Amino acid sequence: MIKDPITWMASMCRHSYEARWRHYPQHCPNLVPNKYDKGPKGQTPTQKTMKVKVKFATQHIGKEPIPDKKNRTFVEYDSLVELWNVWYGDWYDVVEFPRLMVRFEDLMFHAEDTVTQVCECGGGTMRSWFRYVEDSAKGQYGPHAGSAGFLASLVTYGNSTLRMEGILTDEKDVAYARQHLDTDLMDIFGYAPI
Repeated sequence: MIKDPITWMASMCRHSYEARWRHYPQHCPNLVPNKYDKGPKGQTPTQKTMKVKVKFATQHIGKEPIPDKKNRTFVEYDSLVELWNVWYGDWYDVVEFPRLMVRFEDLMFHAEDTVTQVCECGGGTMRSWFRYVEDSAKGQYGPHAGSAGFLASLVTYGNSTLRMEGILTDEKDVAYARQHLDTDLMDIFGYAPI
């Protein structure tokens, strides 16, 4: 599943999963440090971007990073933008085995057609009935507490003119995203440039 990088970054600010970086509600997504990104001693990071570390559970195969004692591998990215570029770019470039990439937005706005196509792609057929789940499909507990339901998500993702409203609020973050987001990948999946 791939998601528009702007709304994906906003989602990561709410539920960062195994991605770790210093971020605060006043400035997230934070691609370039500003006054809100001060450390515990009041110092702004000296790096030019807000680096992100992601913990992957993996087994060592070939040239992959070697896991720690608990079979965890931490991979550092320059920013959330680089994480989006690399994560989805690597999946797009897979040639060793079949893979299917579905846009989150297509499931949101064209669910029945998209699921029908996914079923046919996998050699199956769609049932004669289709039911939308109105509550959050992720549940309301643990890391997904506070996730939006279907109607709230339609409002959030359904207006392209509001795509960036309240998300990239710092001009330096917008400039960084414009310069560093993989525009070829965005174009392939039909995501508008910033």
